[in-house]
Amino acid sequence: MSEKYTIEVKKRPWYEWLLWALWLLVSLFTLQNAVASGTELEPRAATIFWIVFVILVLGGGIVWYIRRDN
Repeated sequence: MSEKYTIEVKKRPWYEWLLWALWLLVSLFTLQNAVASGTELEPRAATIFWIVFVILVLGGGIVWYIRRDN
């Protein structure tokens, strides 16, 4: 009753990896700005950065979910 599981790494185009890396960097930059604005008592800027960060994360999750292979 031994089942074998294999992991298959599918080739992706180079520009897709570049876009995901760019998305990650922009998300981290936005997160850092949101936290820094909150600690500097800039509520309006912090709110804008938090909203942009949530939109970026949700957008990335939606793109990943739609493009994943079943």
